[in-house]
Amino acid sequence: MLSVRMGSEIMTLRGIPASAGIARGTAVLFTRPDLPVVDGPAAGVDQEIGRLRVAAQAAVSELVALKEKTRASLGDEYAHIFRSQQTVAEDDAILGEVEEVIREAGVCAEAALRTVFDNYRALFDELGDDDYNKGRGADIDDVHKRIMRNLLGVPEVSLADLEPDSIVVAEELYPSDTVLMDARRVAGLITERGGPTSHVAILAKNLGIPAAVRVPGAVREIADRDEVVLDASDIDEARIHINPDAETQRALDVRKTELERHRNRVEQFRGQDAVTPDGLRIVMSANVGSTAELEPALQAGAGSIGLYRSEFLFLNAAKLPDEDAQYQAYRRAAEAFREGFVVIRTLDVGGDKQIPSIPLGKEDNPFLGNRALRLSLSRPNLFRTQLRAILRASTLGNVKLMFPMVGGVPELDEALSMVERAKAELDMEGLSYDPDLEIGIMIEIPSAVWVADTLARRVSFFSVGTNDLTQYLMAADRLNGEIEQYYRTFDPSVFRAIREVSAAAERHGRWVGICGELGGNPLAIPALVGLGVTELSMSPSLLPEAIWLIRNTKKSEAAQLAERVLSLDSHTEIKALLEQYYASKE
Repeated sequence: MLSVRMGSEIMTLRGIPASAGIARGTAVLFTRPDLPVVDGPAAGVDQEIGRLRVAAQAAVSELVALKEKTRASLGDEYAHIFRSQQTVAEDDAILGEVEEVIREAGVCAEAALRTVFDNYRALFDELGDDDYNKGRGADIDDVHKRIMRNLLGVPEVSLADLEPDSIVVAEELYPSDTVLMDARRVAGLITERGGPTSHVAILAKNLGIPAAVRVPGAVREIADRDEVVLDASDIDEARIHINPDAETQRALDVRKTELERHRNRVEQFRGQDAVTPDGLRIVMSANVGSTAELEPALQAGAGSIGLYRSEFLFLNAAKLPDEDAQYQAYRRAAEAFREGFVVIRTLDVGGDKQIPSIPLGKEDNPFLGNRALRLSLSRPNLFRTQLRAILRASTLGNVKLMFPMVGGVPELDEALSMVERAKAELDMEGLSYDPDLEIGIMIEIPSAVWVADTLARRVSFFSVGTNDLTQYLMAADRLNGEIEQYYRTFDPSVFRAIREVSAAAERHGRWVGICGELGGNPLAIPALVGLGVTELSMSPSLLPEAIWLIRNTKKSEAAQLAERVLSLDSHTEIKALLEQYYASKE
């Protein structure tokens, strides 16, 4: 598991920041023992199924131990990671699929296990990088490798014994790898795979360990014992300096001190009201992708949930969740945020989100295909079940219903009609719901921007999904790395579209929020406030800095900044202006 490079070579690699900070230390390359590929025939169906069950039970026992260790060191909210993995390892439906492959293909347990879990991993790999559920792919891998290792009798390798100031470099780290590390000895984490919403990223943030993911060539270019400085202080890009010279080290040490000072300053604003010095209140909400994220969002200071991604219930299930299963999940969210509100987005799958319980035909351009609200409308029984569950949960708190990917009036009217039919059914059955339930839509399709006045007469609020809106405005697939230069976060068209939507909302007395990544970007927040946005929903970890910015930006200042942004011609000019304004607040 060691690699050696002669001499000392200065090199810089780039990746995506997953946990902010700057770390300096010695590289430790981490690789797992090879698990040999076994494709042989079954020794006997019953024998192979018995081996599978024994290995799965051993994996469950290991996960229970990890869960308890995590609960003791990090608390219940992080122990749920291993409870979730335990659920997969003991899921009769998933293990049943493996047994079916053993029976039908006549292969050994190892080959059948690999077939089934490779299919599941492929589904998660197709999700967008900004989708919380993409991080579940690493969990699937972790469970797969754990059961496979027990089948093969291969001992577990861990990072329990590290030297102080170690920077761990790996192709990918699973949550179990991170939990077993002695965090006091880990300076940073660098991986070639993974994403900023993965469980490893969440754990790294909680442990205060700087981390970078999707760093091409990290395992190849970084050798054991190399001196490494990981700079994950920039919101857009992480830089990894290998064997940096003294001048580079000094500059990064200064930057690290400044970053720690800034972090300590903004942390004091956690949980405070987001009110500008001249009295404008902005609602601060969190985006969540599962029930397990509710408590961490509360602890981070979120007053409401601006985006509750309901598809997690479908992604993690071998079969469609019924009305009661959905109701119980929505109920927990409503009860957790009684003091605020919970915006539940109806099922948003298709495009980059494929799930096994809803088979979809192959589409040449799935981003323009049968996805989100279109998919729900094409499957009325599926949609009806979800609407009934949301309506029933609305009696337990301030629940709001939101439709994704609305392009115009026809699909919105059809969806609203289905809501009325669901209400009528509940009335007939004597089941209660909030008759004043607010219904809103996501603004993600450019056509919705230009008919926002018409749409505002039919709904109570707008929430701008800037990720897809930017993609459609720029005609640039946000998942295609070859054209990433055309997916311009700060393009003038994005800000002008938000201005149009905000103006339409104001004319009709509606509120407008942002639930895309732009809403949590500290460079953009003051300009968004100036454009008339009154609610921002983001990853909980970003809330303290957002509140600090709002409490230090007058409404009049923000309005002037927004006007300047709207007058500029390019992404580059706008970003430079926003960086200059942000720096003035330091």
